[in-house]
Amino acid sequence: MKKTIITLVKLAATAAIMLFIINKLGLRKIISTIAEAQVKWLLGGVVIFGLSALLGVAQWRVLLQTKGIDLAFGRACKLYFMGMFFNNFVFGFAAGDAVRVTYIKLGKESGKAGIAATFLDRFAGLWAMMGFAFAGSLFLLNRGLIEGKVLSTAFLSLFGTFILFCGILSFLISRRLQKIMLNLINRLPIPKKELVLTLVRQTIIETRHRGHIARVAALSLLIQFMRIGVHVLCGVSLGLLSAANFHYFFIFVPILAILMIIPLPFGAKEGIGGTLFALAGFQGEAALVMEFLASIVGILVSSIGGVLFLANGFIPQKKDSNDEIINRSSAL
Repeated sequence: MKKTIITLVKLAATAAIMLFIINKLGLRKIISTIAEAQVKWLLGGVVIFGLSALLGVAQWRVLLQTKGIDLAFGRACKLYFMGMFFNNFVFGFAAGDAVRVTYIKLGKESGKAGIAATFLDRFAGLWAMMGFAFAGSLFLLNRGLIEGKVLSTAFLSLFGTFILFCGILSFLISRRLQKIMLNLINRLPIPKKELVLTLVRQTIIETRHRGHIARVAALSLLIQFMRIGVHVLCGVSLGLLSAANFHYFFIFVPILAILMIIPLPFGAKEGIGGTLFALAGFQGEAALVMEFLASIVGILVSSIGGVLFLANGFIPQKKDSNDEIINRSSAL
């Protein structure tokens, strides 16, 4: 009942946001703006997003291998696309990541190792996005283009988040920081301390695997560059891109990626994105439509994961007293 109520509240919030946007901009204006979009650029966005997803599969496999899990590319691809599907349709990253980890556990691989690899995969993507946002913000700051309370607050938030991510990365690769953190956890009265310690140890990047950092970093930067490129192509389709405004994509899209961590209803992220671009000088209704088009591109590609999920016929059950989850469908 609780889950049903939460879902209904989120759907109601989505409907309220959509009605607010339509009332503010006007349905005719929105439709006319969408009609002006050039389909070839939107198709280009679909292709770019699809390619970035395949590179994401490769990155996730590398991280799984460092944790002792060797998935075939085909199976990893199925799980990754199913995760993307749940990211878009169950509001937030957590649902999609949970689906990936659950299927890994059902495949008799280590669930804790799957959690660690999936966390590192998500962290790598957000780290790359923060790198782009930080570089773009410095560019704007150098040119004196960060003006107004909203843009200044966004810049400070990005700077703080980038520092935080650098700190987490330092912990993941530094033995000294790892020792300090593990000792701190041991001393604190944390519930299920042993489980927490196990997950932290699993997440740590071991010395022999540090060579994978450069590979994952390169993949993450390329993947997130392509994801930003999807928004750029949606902007091009509406005639919004220019040499004077392209850098804003490298700042605002990472902000929206961070917001995806929060289970926001559909329309909230797009509304925030459209507002940020409008504050930067983009035409208001066109900026909003651009963000909705970028989300639709992602939904179209991730729908492949929905088809795979339904085709797999996933039915988890508990097995007697062992509480072992089994999969009664065909193996992935």
